[in-house]
Amino acid sequence: MSQVLALDHRFTDSLQGVACRLHKLSSSASVTRTVLGAQFFRAPARLLTCSSDGAVRAAAGGNIRFAAPGGSFEEPARDDAGVELAYVSRFDAPAQIQRISQKRNKSWVENVKYLGLGVLLAMVAGSGFRPRFAPPATAATAEIFIKAKPRRMSPKAKIEEKAIYALDYFFATEPAGKAIVLLAICASMTAIGGYLFCKAGEAEGEEISITESFWSAWTFISDPGTHADVGKFRQRLVAVPLTMGGMLFFALLVGLMSDAVSARVDRLQRGASPVIEENHTIIVGWTPKTIPLVRELTIANKTRGLKRTIVVLGDKDKEEMDEDMRAALPNSERNGSKIVTRSGVPTETEDLRRCSAAMARAIILLSPGGLPSHEADSLVLHSALVMAYLSELKADIVVELAELDNVNLLKQVLSSLMNSPAKALPETLKSSPLVSSEPTMLLHAGERVQKMVPVATGDFVMRMLVERALQPEIAAVAGELLQFEGSEFRFKRWPELVGKTFGEILYLFDNAIPCGMRKARPDSQGDYTLINPPPETIFEERDRLLVISEDEDSYQPGISHAPEHAQYVPNMEKYSKQVLKILICGWRNDLQDVLRLIDNNVARGSEVIILSTKDEAAIKDLKLGSSLHNVKLNYKYGDPLSMKVLEKLPLEQYDKSIILSDQNDATSSHSSTTTAMYIRHIQVQRGRSDSIIVAELPSSQDGAVQQVQKTWLNDSVQPERLQAMVLAHLAEDSDVGAVLDEVVSDYGSNMISRSISAYSKPGEAFNFWELQARAQHLGDIVIAHKCAEHENRWELNPLNKNEIINWSEDDQVLVLTRPHV
Repeated sequence: MSQVLALDHRFTDSLQGVACRLHKLSSSASVTRTVLGAQFFRAPARLLTCSSDGAVRAAAGGNIRFAAPGGSFEEPARDDAGVELAYVSRFDAPAQIQRISQKRNKSWVENVKYLGLGVLLAMVAGSGFRPRFAPPATAATAEIFIKAKPRRMSPKAKIEEKAIYALDYFFATEPAGKAIVLLAICASMTAIGGYLFCKAGEAEGEEISITESFWSAWTFISDPGTHADVGKFRQRLVAVPLTMGGMLFFALLVGLMSDAVSARVDRLQRGASPVIEENHTIIVGWTPKTIPLVRELTIANKTRGLKRTIVVLGDKDKEEMDEDMRAALPNSERNGSKIVTRSGVPTETEDLRRCSAAMARAIILLSPGGLPSHEADSLVLHSALVMAYLSELKADIVVELAELDNVNLLKQVLSSLMNSPAKALPETLKSSPLVSSEPTMLLHAGERVQKMVPVATGDFVMRMLVERALQPEIAAVAGELLQFEGSEFRFKRWPELVGKTFGEILYLFDNAIPCGMRKARPDSQGDYTLINPPPETIFEERDRLLVISEDEDSYQPGISHAPEHAQYVPNMEKYSKQVLKILICGWRNDLQDVLRLIDNNVARGSEVIILSTKDEAAIKDLKLGSSLHNVKLNYKYGDPLSMKVLEKLPLEQYDKSIILSDQNDATSSHSSTTTAMYIRHIQVQRGRSDSIIVAELPSSQDGAVQQVQKTWLNDSVQPERLQAMVLAHLAEDSDVGAVLDEVVSDYGSNMISRSISAYSKPGEAFNFWELQARAQHLGDIVIAHKCAEHENRWELNPLNKNEIINWSEDDQVLVLTRPHV
């Protein structure tokens, strides 16, 4: 029975496997064929035969010696190139195959090749790699001896290469390396040139001291014209090269100084230098609302007569920020305010210190744009925590968040971190914050007392959008309260008012309207800010009075104007809510808050229809999360930009239309405008022209476009500008945040419009103080009115409160309601 064994020596098995398998063959086997890989010895395959007596023969020639128990046999075996095949193998059996000789002299290059190939095969064999058809090795031990002369792979580096390498490392690690090298060259030229100049003078018979020679060499280097005075030939041979070397030296020195100045200027342009300012405002973040916010702060500085610096710390290149700022807000429109920009990130304490954050009065942390709300808030929360625990900060921190739920989350996180051990924090972060129960959080750390005000400006924009849709007549007044030009909310301490009740204080100011107070200590419900409190509320020491006034110095308490005998209408008309049908086009994550606000301002039986491409799961979650009492919620799937989709809706039945924009979509502004235009067109075609349409529009649109939009829009909200106003007010006085949050909300004291018939009989005439007394009887504070005698325009904080006005039944007043009334 013949047995055949094939072995591929390129990847499969080691040489000892061949010998082992030859040994295992039966002596009665007639033929054994072993194919040796050509790439191992760079030779074609060999056929070895094994006879019945145990001898191994080379079928293709060669020289192989085989030792068996009965004797040995030797026969030459060569490949085509004349290379003899020889193996050395050790195993338990007596058979051995040994390498005999190698007659051909191979070059050292080939030896190195074989050496590398052998090492590669040894590594493959040692790693246990086996192809799919390779049989396992059975030899216990085996050795392959390959001798080759080693070759130096990398030649020895030359001296000049080592010198260049050392010089390169010196320049890379030494900032002043170029200057040091230039000074060394100058010193060498002076020393060598002075010595040669001295020897040249001695050869010419002129006695020159070595110190004078050094000085002469330096003059040749520093002044190219000095060598013209040298009269000796050999001295001229020294002076001319020194002069040429000096010219080259000073050319390099000028270039080095130019590079240093340019680098310094570039560093200053990049904003690497620290900000040297005090009592300034820092805006952290570069978003679409950054420039509107800077504009509002400059207006605030102008109206308050201040020169506060505004520092912007953004993740954009400083030169780009400066260019955008100059284009949108030139120096002539900055109202004398200084605007400084720096590049950096808020989580890097060094960037904050570079903006002189320890000396700032307010820090505004903006929500990054272009990100989903949860991602943006995660970045803001991280930065807010870093600032809250940075003990060197004393400024009030205004934190803008995208989601309203994260306002409470920030308070909860800071509250829980209060209980963490301070020793686990670094030395600069060992100040634990103390969080109050209201939106303004008080942070106490040693002598540091500051406030952190988290605010969801997007939620405020949505409230204003709903208010403008439901009560369009108050849009102008609400907008004026948010501007720094005109009347606005202000807090101020008045020691002379301590001990007086709010009912008495209400009639003491000719040029302001008291609206509430900021308590030094919280009331029984834990509130610090009280808007339209009960008349018996006492103004205590360290309390601050909330008023509506034009500026800080335009008002002061005077004599009381309270009517002695105020007349009250027995059957005053109450404010009545309406049954409305409202269309909302688009989708926002905070839509639940919008629905709750609508539900609180409409009568039972109203209906809200949402037109959006949102999936059914989101609508189901919205319905489950919205606890509505007066509103029936319906959903219509469709694209608000499609005319066909809008034509299928009964648009003529809708009293209000609110069009939302996607904050992450760059084309959302055009979408809102187009949707409003389609809705107005369909309503006019169907005979409805009194419907109210409001939309979110960007603040950077062209004036001509805005004029055209007024033909189909009743009102609009510019999110970036409105958010900038809110943030600017909080930066100027963080306590105003609680006021704005409550005034435009569905809880607490609300700002609503009432008919004058709620306080007056037809044909009555009386002044503002009488109107205020009648409103107080119902728990309201009058802040503005619109009457026919004053051309039917809204007057916020009327100038002449003593003027007698003949009130007509169409006149209206804007009031702040009392909470829980």
